Amino acid sequence: MATVTSRDVQEIVNKLSSDKARTREEGIKLLNAWLEGERSMSFCKFLGRNTAMLNPNQIPHSETWPFLVTLLIDCILSEISTSKRRVPKLMYAKTLRILVQRAEDAKALGNNLPLISVVKSLFSHIWDVLRDVPSFQSEYGIILRHLLAVRDYCFHMRKRVYCGLVLLYMEKLESSFSEKNYGLANIKEEVFRHILTLHSLLENPPGDFPGSLRKDVVRAFIEIFASVRDEGKISRKLIECLNTLLLEDGPNLGNQSLEIHNSVKHFVFRCWHTTHDRSLKDAFILYARLQLNLTRDLGDGAALVEQLLEFVGRELDQINTSSIAIVRSDAARDEKYGTLTNSQQGLVEFAALVFYRACVHVNRAPLAEKRARRENAVAYINEGLMRGKSLWHAAFCYLSHNYHKRIPKDLLAYWFDGICSSFERILNDANMEHSYDGLLWTLRSLEEVSSLLMPQVALGKISPMSTLSSNKICCGWQTVWSCLMHNLPILSNVAAVADAAFKLLGNMVSNDILNITIVSPDLWDLQCFKHVTAMSVLYFLSCYFSRKDCQDTAMLDEHMVTLLPAAVYALCAGFALIPHYSKGHPLPLIPVDASVAAGYRFKDHERLLEDFECFVDVLTEISCNSSNEAYKYQQCSSVRLPQQLRDPLVQEMENCILRVLVDVKTEENFLSEIFLRCALLSNFIYGAFSIRVREEISPFCSRICQYLVELVESAVSIIQDFHMDVKTRGCLTSNSTFDGACSIITSFKSFVRCPFFMKREEENAADAKVYSSIIQSVERFLKAICDLYVESLNCSKNTQDETVSMEFSASSSPAGSSWLMDRGKGGIIDLELDVNDSDDVAVSGGSSSSISFSGLKWKMDMISLISSCFSVLPSITWDSLLDILVKETHPKVCECILRNLCQNLHSSSLVKLTDLVALMIEMVELRMSLRLNCSEVLTPICCLLRTLLTLHSMQKEENDCLSSRERDIGQILVSLGDLVNKVSDSNLLDWHGRVKLLNCICDFVCLNPEIGQTMVEKLFMLLRDPDYHVRFFLARRIGVLFQTWDGHDELFQDICSSFGTKLVICSKEKLVTANEVLADGSPPPPIMETIVITLAHLAFCSEKVELEAVFMMCVISAIHPSHRELVKAALDNLSRELQYASRSKYLDELMGSILFCWVACAVSLTALVELRDLFVLGVEPKHFMQYCCQWLLPALILREDSSNLDWVANITGQSLAVLVKDQFVPIFSICMALHCSRKPGWEKGTAVLRSLILRIAEMSEDERDKLIKKHMMQLLRFIPRVQLSMQSKQLLMASWRCTIPLIVAHMEDCTTMVGVVDRINIFRPDRVFMLIVDMHYKVTAAVNQRHRCHRLSGLEALINILGQRAAVASTSCYLFNLVSQLVSCHTLQEQCCRMISILLKTFKSNPSKETTQVLGEQLQFLVSKLVACCIPHESDGDNKSTPSSQVLSLLHLLTVDSDPALHDYIKEFEPFPEFDIFERIRMFQLKLCKGYSPRDHFLKFVKRSCYLPPRLLLWSLQKLHGKLRGGEIFSLEGSRDNAVGDWHCDFEMVQAVWSLVRLFGSEDANNVQSMVSDFISRVGIGDPRSVVFHLPRNFSQVHVCRSVESNAAREISFNMDTDMSEELIVVLLRILKKYLMDDSVKIVDLTSQTLRGILSTERGQRALSSFDSYDRSLIEVHSKGVNIQWVENCLLDREQKFTGEAKSLEEESLWSTNDKTYELWICPLVYSLVGYCSDIILRLCQDIMLLKAEVAELLLPNLLVNIAGREDLAFDLCQIISNQVQQHVLIRTNKLPKSIQVMLDALNELRICYVMDRGASAAVPSKRESTKLSRSSSGYTPKSRSAVKVRDSAAATGVVVLSTSKWNKVYWLTIDYLVVARSAIDCGSYFTSVMYVEHWCEDHFNSLTLGNPDFSHLEKLPHHIEILLSAVTRINEPDSLYGIIQSHKLTSQITTFEHEGNFSKALEYYDLQVRSEAEDDSSPLDFKTNTLLFQSWT
Repeated sequence: MATVTSRDVQEIVNKLSSDKARTREEGIKLLNAWLEGERSMSFCKFLGRNTAMLNPNQIPHSETWPFLVTLLIDCILSEISTSKRRVPKLMYAKTLRILVQRAEDAKALGNNLPLISVVKSLFSHIWDVLRDVPSFQSEYGIILRHLLAVRDYCFHMRKRVYCGLVLLYMEKLESSFSEKNYGLANIKEEVFRHILTLHSLLENPPGDFPGSLRKDVVRAFIEIFASVRDEGKISRKLIECLNTLLLEDGPNLGNQSLEIHNSVKHFVFRCWHTTHDRSLKDAFILYARLQLNLTRDLGDGAALVEQLLEFVGRELDQINTSSIAIVRSDAARDEKYGTLTNSQQGLVEFAALVFYRACVHVNRAPLAEKRARRENAVAYINEGLMRGKSLWHAAFCYLSHNYHKRIPKDLLAYWFDGICSSFERILNDANMEHSYDGLLWTLRSLEEVSSLLMPQVALGKISPMSTLSSNKICCGWQTVWSCLMHNLPILSNVAAVADAAFKLLGNMVSNDILNITIVSPDLWDLQCFKHVTAMSVLYFLSCYFSRKDCQDTAMLDEHMVTLLPAAVYALCAGFALIPHYSKGHPLPLIPVDASVAAGYRFKDHERLLEDFECFVDVLTEISCNSSNEAYKYQQCSSVRLPQQLRDPLVQEMENCILRVLVDVKTEENFLSEIFLRCALLSNFIYGAFSIRVREEISPFCSRICQYLVELVESAVSIIQDFHMDVKTRGCLTSNSTFDGACSIITSFKSFVRCPFFMKREEENAADAKVYSSIIQSVERFLKAICDLYVESLNCSKNTQDETVSMEFSASSSPAGSSWLMDRGKGGIIDLELDVNDSDDVAVSGGSSSSISFSGLKWKMDMISLISSCFSVLPSITWDSLLDILVKETHPKVCECILRNLCQNLHSSSLVKLTDLVALMIEMVELRMSLRLNCSEVLTPICCLLRTLLTLHSMQKEENDCLSSRERDIGQILVSLGDLVNKVSDSNLLDWHGRVKLLNCICDFVCLNPEIGQTMVEKLFMLLRDPDYHVRFFLARRIGVLFQTWDGHDELFQDICSSFGTKLVICSKEKLVTANEVLADGSPPPPIMETIVITLAHLAFCSEKVELEAVFMMCVISAIHPSHRELVKAALDNLSRELQYASRSKYLDELMGSILFCWVACAVSLTALVELRDLFVLGVEPKHFMQYCCQWLLPALILREDSSNLDWVANITGQSLAVLVKDQFVPIFSICMALHCSRKPGWEKGTAVLRSLILRIAEMSEDERDKLIKKHMMQLLRFIPRVQLSMQSKQLLMASWRCTIPLIVAHMEDCTTMVGVVDRINIFRPDRVFMLIVDMHYKVTAAVNQRHRCHRLSGLEALINILGQRAAVASTSCYLFNLVSQLVSCHTLQEQCCRMISILLKTFKSNPSKETTQVLGEQLQFLVSKLVACCIPHESDGDNKSTPSSQVLSLLHLLTVDSDPALHDYIKEFEPFPEFDIFERIRMFQLKLCKGYSPRDHFLKFVKRSCYLPPRLLLWSLQKLHGKLRGGEIFSLEGSRDNAVGDWHCDFEMVQAVWSLVRLFGSEDANNVQSMVSDFISRVGIGDPRSVVFHLPRNFSQVHVCRSVESNAAREISFNMDTDMSEELIVVLLRILKKYLMDDSVKIVDLTSQTLRGILSTERGQRALSSFDSYDRSLIEVHSKGVNIQWVENCLLDREQKFTGEAKSLEEESLWSTNDKTYELWICPLVYSLVGYCSDIILRLCQDIMLLKAEVAELLLPNLLVNIAGREDLAFDLCQIISNQVQQHVLIRTNKLPKSIQVMLDALNELRICYVMDRGASAAVPSKRESTKLSRSSSGYTPKSRSAVKVRDSAAATGVVVLSTSKWNKVYWLTIDYLVVARSAIDCGSYFTSVMYVEHWCEDHFNSLTLGNPDFSHLEKLPHHIEILLSAVTRINEPDSLYGIIQSHKLTSQITTFEHEGNFSKALEYYDLQVRSEAEDDSSPLDFKTNTLLFQSWT
């Protein structure tokens, strides 16, 4: 090989520098001679070394690549200039191409960018030549593509040059396609080369794609595709160019992308199904996907989605995964099952996107059309899934994985149901055809859905779905389980299918979705269980035998070293070995992705370019950007086996492990195998530690640990041997030690990430010794690796030379040359790649595919291996990497090391952080000196800042004191801040870099606000960045400014002024009207989009600017109609994040202020009406304007805008005067508030009140005053709504103070805050109660705390206004109830404490017995809430958080400093927590509780539990249950050992405990069941009759029927009254009193209305008189005396409401109990029945019955009695009810036993009425002789009932007389007695069953006998005998059985023997029974009774 010298190079330079053309040509030839052949290697090496020695700013000398390139450019220019009449010689262009290629090929010599100093002029030269010299276009096109492949070179290209080149090639393509001779071959080749170059240009812009070029490029593409007709490589490359444009600049195109699509779609859809070019079809798929992602407006995208849905469906049907390849062997065929090619994967990903868009994002314009489209799409997808084709299910996998957060759960449930319904057929087809692709993907789709539906079903959290859907899901999983278990023997022979099946089964077991998951014993004999080699089988075993949440779906691809120990310990000990994080995320033990192993892969969590979605719903998602929370390790629960079973199994397992893994030692030569074995042993050690009973180390653990240390030492020895080999040879060589580096890294990570290495809190000394020995071994391994790496740096020069030699030898062939052309692009490393988590690292400048060993690749693998030690040795690993970083010179390796150091910063490494920052500064300065893109250097800075944020939050939680360390970190942050500022000012960032820059700045703001403040101006500048991505990501993070600093108004104004466009603004400081904005012009749509997104995030982050931001969004949608969908989506997401049910409910909170701003900024009211769907859905303009008038009219009147006032009146269809009178309340309230505010412009409010409103409304002052008095309560209710707009409590109080005196025409100067003089009793208790109810509604509607705070301000102001009137029992009770619900909310705590303090001061100033009792009833719950506010949460750490001083002072006021009258209530408190802050209160309570028995406390609670509100009931029961567990309640005198036996002897306690059983039917049954069960377990069952008999509530003893007293003295009529008894009314009133304390304001409101109705009747008033003074004071506030007119009006309103909502009693859904809770069944049923009764009280309770099951259950018997007594109905209601009850309630399949019990109770009440009537009426003949009631045959409708007039019934007696003479049954309903008796058996009412059998016998046999004995040969017992036997065998009636059995049938004999305990005889007769059945098949036996009895003793 020839050696090059400086003389040789100078000869070339001299010739090329000559002025003579011939000499220059000789120089060109000489240069070509050196660039080709064997001499090229030494020539390039010589120039490369000289170039590498250049400094960044040094001028290249003559023996470098840049100098030769510059010299050659001059020669070319001279040749061009001298060849005016001839074509320039092509050899010049060829030589330049070769020279550039050779310069780039020599990168490995130390200079990665050899042409960096000349590349800018080279690009300019290329543009000049391409523009002016056509003959050089081919060669220069190659040069251009070669340079563009290097990203750092692209950044040096001038924007002008880039734009010129792009436009040049676009023009060439346009002209080429328009030429007539385009079809010629040479023309096509030239066009193809042009497209190649254009593609490179579009793919590699100089930074951002120039905005000035965008319009011309779009126009050119439209023109080009208008001429494209044929498919081929040219059209494919054109589509790829277009895809590149959409990828790089798609979001910035806006609507221009749709303009392109209109030109392209004809070609795309025409060729989609006709082409056989798979690459072209893939390009079409990518294009369609990008267009869908870029479609903003749903209307524009709907047609595209519909068309694409059809195309995708055809593709999925036509392509079959089995057609990939034809394989011969069975093993190869199994491996091919379920695999996807790249094309198929792209197709299914695209199909998932189309399915998502088709189902969720449909056109919203016409609602009916939207519903039809969605239903069609959903059904279409369901049909495809039910067919079971593989690609359909593959697409469904991606749909579930990528879009599960956005797809409604009901859709997933619907598709899941479709899959399950066809699952058995899919299984059978696969087995018959032996084609398992469809089945395999079906299993994978079910596996994907399992992670979405299973956990929610198991936890009962499927709130969006109905109970019916939940049950369907459970049934579906049961079907899947059964089918798989049945087919498992066949499926186990196909490896891929068995793998998927076991994974799915494991998920089903681990999520505990099925009640019974039993594996048949026969299945355990399958080969897959006997010789377990599959990870999926191990996973299933570990889940099945631990039966707890041992693994998540994401862990399915767990490595064998984790699953094998998990399965072993699950089998031996029932222990779930695989750990969890506390938030449910699985521990990342294995780095392999499960989806990859399954045959398909998913995208990373990083948002890729092609996945940037511009759907309005996605763009407007609110990103909270919460700090990353460290997941806490948590050991999952397990089902542990008993010790006598576990110990032998564990011993046998340990012996087996020692025999297989330890005793039989093998020589391991491969590091991957060594570390896999280490990982396996580590997991076994962890399992042994976890299941041990004693603390010492077992011999098993000792031997395992010893062997583990030996294995690690052997790995150290292997590394050291390789180190010596490298040191001896002086260079790195390919060695088997590091063959398969990826597997080594993976296995080592499996080892160091074992749960054994995680620190445990309960670690003892023995554990620490074992842990320390293993850690020391790992440390020695780390040192060996680092030493080896350092040694490799010393021989890097030899390695580089070898690499270059090999590269040049590879490039000598044509294939090698083509590799070199594309090498630059493939060699660019992705700096976002997480080397830590990736096994394969893409590197640049490495080697070709033919090279097996690359120095750079080896380095990157070594860095990844070293970085894996961070999880075990964080400090040592960090120091080692830092030392390597100082010595390393390769920039890519340095960046990788730097990124790892920044990501894994440790508290102990903070000392050396200064050195790390200094190295970062050097790297940045180097890149800036070379004018390179600085985006990559911002990546480690971002990592470092985020790591520092995490450390800062952790130290803050631990309350670490850093002192000097904080100072050092502060100095480091200053240096980093300067570095970031320098990078920002360098103008060397593309949009990726600017996104990183804004993230850095935002992290600085969070970490160090002082430094961040200096960078805020840069954030504001980025708000008008030309690129969409930057503005979008900044919009999502801009909220950090408001979370850090106050002064939100100023920040908001600065942000708005930084948008770069004028916006409508309405604030205190600035007012910009709509006319000014319209005059300024419309900005580009993409800019407005990011402005809307920014405003949405600002509204979410700051309460202070929320109104302004939302108003500006609404105005943008009004001025720019194209953005209305975006604004709607933004407000939808904003309302969702603020916990509002809908956008309308959220905007209703701000509507008044928005409309005031709307008028102030002169925004068009016409646009407001057009925008009405934004505020209220589906409303007409007239109704919307009426909705807005309450706010709009006052605003317009104050501005005296007469034209708009007339326009509003015209829209509403009323005259202006009438409209103003209708809206008098809001106008007066708002103007009064303005008048009282004394703010600028208050005179306008005064003018309106005095004169302007009179003129507009055309009324006098007297008429105005009458309106004021008429609407005084409405005024008081509306004024707080005004306060919300003005956010001033003082203004609200002032408004009330001015309004009230004005109403009574006594204006007074009230300046104090103690109350208002109320001379006409405006604040009457009933009015105050309704006023609080109205405020309660507003507080409830304000879901978010920021709005609720304003609503509570109104309540606080009301308390201040009321003064002493707040002490009224009804008022104070309601206020305490409301405030105590909210006091636990931190943001409302201060307000609530203030209000409670005001109420307590009021009570103290005017004490009374009633107020004391009110406070006492609320005291326990209130104090408990306050105590909870003082107790720190677990996340607060060491219980060091300081509670609010207000809460503490309030606690002392309620306890220690309370009135002595409250001491009896304080005794009942739970003991206070043992914190210092409660010490005084605890001592005070202990002193009070001396001598107070917890038993008495319990008995007292039980007595009043019937009437406690649910919240107080649950709270008190929890406290008593705590005392029970502490042994306080049942601790009787004497020995505690004997106390247990004495519990059941305390009759009072037993009765009290058993009376709590009724709580099982309460609303909080799920919360109280376990506690009540615990109480019952302490007292025992006792007398069995006490369990059999139903224990009634107190009010159940009050029967419905009563006799009616006549006017004659001492004469009693024996007719029965069907109206409600006064005793029952008293019980009802007590329950309603309880509901006045309900949490729901709707319940409180309905209860108040119901009470008013009841108390307006005479019976209600009589019932009220039976209450004591306290209870009466709470109830009578809702009464105004007897008022029949009001009751009649009330009933008329309810009648009209019921008529519109009524359900026909013939509807089965009303009576059916299937898939219903008890409340959902009884409430609608009783509500519908009430419409047919005549009792006034019942009808007044109709609304409350619909919401409260307790009331419905209480009144159902009375209701049926009342209906039974009505003879004025025109239809047979008895028959209708009888049929429905018999068909839906009293049936064996009824799974709601309480419904049966309730119906039996109602029938019993009817029976009692029958008995009382017959017993009292001697003249009435027997019911057998009575004629049946003749009923009309007219049809039944809900409206055919007859209403009862209240006045008429009151005028008579109000009594409906009940006559039972025409009843066919004793309970009125025509239901067979035996049906009722059988139902009584089913629900445990055995005595009731016996009673109705007796009725049946009396009715059937005309006497109380069992009938004649049955001597037939049939073995079946008579039905009534069977029921009687079932009843008496379950109660303590030993002799009844002999009287019932009247025959010697086998069945009766078996029953007798079993009853007597003669089981041997019973077995003999069972045998006879079976034989007789076999002999006589015509006489079937009934085993129901016998089987049931036999089970009782077997």
